[in-house]
Amino acid sequence: MKKLTILAPYHNQIIFTSLFTLVAIFFMTMGLWKTLLLILLSGIGYFIGTMKDKKRSVSSILASVQAFFEG
Repeated sequence: MKKLTILAPYHNQIIFTSLFTLVAIFFMTMGLWKTLLLILLSGIGYFIGTMKDKKRSVSSILASVQAFFEG
């Protein structure tokens, strides 16, 4: 447990470095468009999963987005 507390201040640095390293590997192996498609589809999957977990409808989410942009 002591080792984990030492790394705690660097939590976000570790996560984002790992994430962008993974994206860079995808760019090098699959190419730009396939990587962007993978990211887009993963984002859509995350959006739908969050919507189902919180039991929200698409219209309520769109209303929230509209209210955000209207100020």
